[in-house]
Amino acid sequence: METRKNKRENATNRIFNALVCCLCLAGLTGCYTADSGNYATDEIVFDFVVDVTETTATATASFWTYRAIPGNVVYLVLTDFDTVMVNGIPMSRKRGPVADYYSVTIPPAQEYTFTFRRGDGTSYDSTVSAIPPLTITRPTSGTWVSRAADMEIEWTNSIEGGVATVFVPGGEYVNGFLQDVADSGTYTIPAGTFLVDASAPQPRSFGASLSVSRRKRETLGPELTGHITVRSGDTIQFITTE
Repeated sequence: METRKNKRENATNRIFNALVCCLCLAGLTGCYTADSGNYATDEIVFDFVVDVTETTATATASFWTYRAIPGNVVYLVLTDFDTVMVNGIPMSRKRGPVADYYSVTIPPAQEYTFTFRRGDGTSYDSTVSAIPPLTITRPTSGTWVSRAADMEIEWTNSIEGGVATVFVPGGEYVNGFLQDVADSGTYTIPAGTFLVDASAPQPRSFGASLSVSRRKRETLGPELTGHITVRSGDTIQFITTE
């Protein structure tokens, strides 16, 4: 049986892969793959991400360049003895739907240091401090929520002055919701927010999902181009009904 932990990790991978696809579809003529060993460090764009839960941290790294083919993102695989690690642990190559990336799951830590090491022995460190893991505590998974009532949402480890993202994807017959809100640990989606299409069949009850997430994004050091991001979030399933 698939555990809740595995579901969250699988959801994270699906989101990452979807973002990779979007890069290829957003006005670009195509996506290509090349060898990192063919490019100088200042020609490579780095994207380092850590997704944290209460028990694990999943780090991903992807690399690309704009230098090879004008107007196209060219994704890179590590060659010529280039490597990437996080907190001293090697990251392994993974197959994505469009481009390969590098990933490893490690215990949670106070900070995460990505080390990109070139084949000549030169290395570059990029560090980001952790953020508290976020878990939705209300509503619980499987709850029926009336569209005529407020939807009360609660989550753990609020951050004063922080920002959280509340997201309910739209369905075939029901509109969605997306809002950046204060990371206070509570938020209310007002009654009447979710509207049902007139063509929806009876009974008008539909499965939906609710995600709440937070993230911190920082730029890399002066020697590298790109970003390093630490994220945490949770997703539950609910039933939207009359």
